[in-house]
Amino acid sequence: MAQNSKAIRKRIKSVASTKKITRTMEMVATSKLQRIQGRVLQSRPYMAAMKSLMEKISGSVESIGLLSPLFERRTPTKRVLVFVITANRGLCGGFTSNIVKMCRDHLDALREEGIEPTLWVAGKKGVSQLKFRGVDIDESRTDLTDNPTFAEAESIAAPMLAAFLDHTVDRVDVVYADFKSVGSQPPTATTLLPVGDTGSEDGDESGSEDEHGAGADQFIYEPSAAEILAELGPVYVKNLMYRMLLSSVASEQIARRVAMKNATDAAGDMEKNLTRDYNKARQAAITQEIAEIVGGVEAMK
Repeated sequence: MAQNSKAIRKRIKSVASTKKITRTMEMVATSKLQRIQGRVLQSRPYMAAMKSLMEKISGSVESIGLLSPLFERRTPTKRVLVFVITANRGLCGGFTSNIVKMCRDHLDALREEGIEPTLWVAGKKGVSQLKFRGVDIDESRTDLTDNPTFAEAESIAAPMLAAFLDHTVDRVDVVYADFKSVGSQPPTATTLLPVGDTGSEDGDESGSEDEHGAGADQFIYEPSAAEILAELGPVYVKNLMYRMLLSSVASEQIARRVAMKNATDAAGDMEKNLTRDYNKARQAAITQEIAEIVGGVEAMK
């Protein structure tokens, strides 16, 4: 019985140590989330204004019969570049698994349409999971940080722009966790190039291309609308990628905070149960000792 009490006491100390670690990781994830969430929310008005400007200028360019290469919808679509944003670190629940599942479903859907996909993956966990499932990866990146910068987004978007503009691929899709709110971060597959092929991830833009195009000739551009669009287009794409990186990191921190909170709660419950078992074992040991003393006294009479 004494050995049993000793083993339970050792387990209690182990669980208590684990609880401290998970609690600390939960607090760290919460702190990182607060910082990155602010950056996500601050970027939304800027991206909405840039999207509106892009629509107005592109409408003016199309009204005179010009078409920016970034808006070119190529039919039939033969090759699609799929870029997947996952996590570099674990302990974030099903975050990476859900994105990997969305990626595999998206790749299967493309192949069913007769489209040849090219897969680029960011994040150590995503790379390892996709390789484990036998998915071929053409390019991978594991150097992205938990604090995304515009330089990182630019380094990712630049080769995508080059591949699209030189017709190596006909479309660029991105699979990532779309941060809508603290309670909603669904895995999403959206089109990055050509620009405007799908709605914005914010989903709250007003107006339409027809409306912007109809009023576009009311503006006088200096330099020309085509020149402005040629400069603004790549910047817009890089900012979209920056938004996606921020959204993915914020979603990862939420998933990690939830996972660590659940682990902390589970460790707390286990600690209570083990303490109860320890008290029962200690009480049983005391009762047995009393019984042995009483028995010994009775035997001596």
